[in-house]
Amino acid sequence: QKPQSTIGFFQHIPFPSYEIFRLIPWRVELLNGLIGADLLGFHTYDDARHFISTATRLLPVNAISNVLVNKERQIVVEAFPMGIDFDKFDELANSETVVNDVKEFEDSHKDLTTILSIDRLDYSKGIFERLMAFELLLQSHPAYIEKISLYMVVVPSRDTVAQYKELKEQIDQTVGKINSKYRTVDWNPIYYFYRSFPIETLSTFYATADICLVTPMRDGMNLVSKEYIASRPNETGVLILSEMAGSSKELTEAIIVNPNNLGDIMQAIVDGINMPLEEQQKRMKAMRATVKKFNVKHWVNNFMQKLNEVKEYQNSLSTKHAIKNSSSLILSKYKNANDRVLFLDYDGTLVGFAGNIDDAKPDEELYDLISKLLEDAKNRIVIVSGRQHTTLEKWFGHLPVDLIAEHGAWHRTNGDQWHSLPLLTDQWKQDINAILETYTNRTPGSFIEEKSYSLVWHYRKVEEGLGELRANEITSHLRMLVADKGLQLMPGNK
Repeated sequence: QKPQSTIGFFQHIPFPSYEIFRLIPWRVELLNGLIGADLLGFHTYDDARHFISTATRLLPVNAISNVLVNKERQIVVEAFPMGIDFDKFDELANSETVVNDVKEFEDSHKDLTTILSIDRLDYSKGIFERLMAFELLLQSHPAYIEKISLYMVVVPSRDTVAQYKELKEQIDQTVGKINSKYRTVDWNPIYYFYRSFPIETLSTFYATADICLVTPMRDGMNLVSKEYIASRPNETGVLILSEMAGSSKELTEAIIVNPNNLGDIMQAIVDGINMPLEEQQKRMKAMRATVKKFNVKHWVNNFMQKLNEVKEYQNSLSTKHAIKNSSSLILSKYKNANDRVLFLDYDGTLVGFAGNIDDAKPDEELYDLISKLLEDAKNRIVIVSGRQHTTLEKWFGHLPVDLIAEHGAWHRTNGDQWHSLPLLTDQWKQDINAILETYTNRTPGSFIEEKSYSLVWHYRKVEEGLGELRANEITSHLRMLVADKGLQLMPGNK
């Protein structure tokens, strides 16, 4: 109704898979409402992928990477991991009140390892499973009795709803059972608080906890994990994080666990207790840098910037210029031109795509075609490719043509030497290559091609669907990183 309106939508909770969403009676109506937005944002790529998969199956829309096309209108679906106000939590942790509270606590608990759990009351948070894992730890490792304590804060939420009321009763009973079984005169296994706390008190909890246990069964992002990190200015502490939390995609230095595996959680706690200080600081320093950089302001700015870009692009597509009989017009202009420059793309144009990039070599038919074009003195041939300049030299160096390699990084005019663009550097390769290797190791059939000033991730031999998924994951993973390094991500043909 209002095509000129700029509409952005962000979903803070996970988007279900198609198999679940299709059960909703009003599924089409819901989706039609959502695609009225110009930009749809989610915390993780998994959620964006679920939405795209669902929309393309239930609506008459097509998907090109992360763009849905609905009646020539384009809707962009993106992942925007939400951040926190890092400076606020960092400053609180350094405030006089919190510093004094932390010192008082540490002086009275010198030989105690503290584990912190903070969640609102919700079945998706894995609170009961967390308690079961803690009990399993005390059963399997009795040496930790009187040496560790779990501080569990559960913020009241919907406790008048039957399901939530039952959950609270289950938590209450489990805490009571564990405490009654293992409590000693001078020690409690679990300190349980069913209430909310002011942010200053939460900061003290974060700053005193040796381990923060965040194990939701499903969570869009989970900001507790980031608040804990922002509250550790001394760069110590261990974060144990569920792989089902959106923040696990960013905080890869945390100990990542399967929240459904109690043994996995228990072992993570053991590993956290025994983690050397140097290793703690190494991990925490990296995570603090991530949380500080990708803070809530970055999240807002990134979303709004993308929304404006999407709208500008939509507006640019609203005007179309059609040329009738374009083929005959081009042919007529070609015949009448005295000087012609023909830019010929290599892969996909001069030769077809091949499963193995080395198999896409020029054949005699192509050489004959180029030779015939060169017979006309009015023609100047420029072969453009993303290939390495050494490869183009080997294939076309004997021909009187101009060559452009690696998407413009290298160029050679007929009979001249190769020249690279000034100010190009390859100092960034090591960091990016490490990330690409991670995806390559997870994706059979893929490989990395290294060029002078670029890296290419090939996935033509990868299983259908998986390659596109990984390519989108890589794009999502690298988008902000390459922007910071002054690089550019260029999607190519599969």
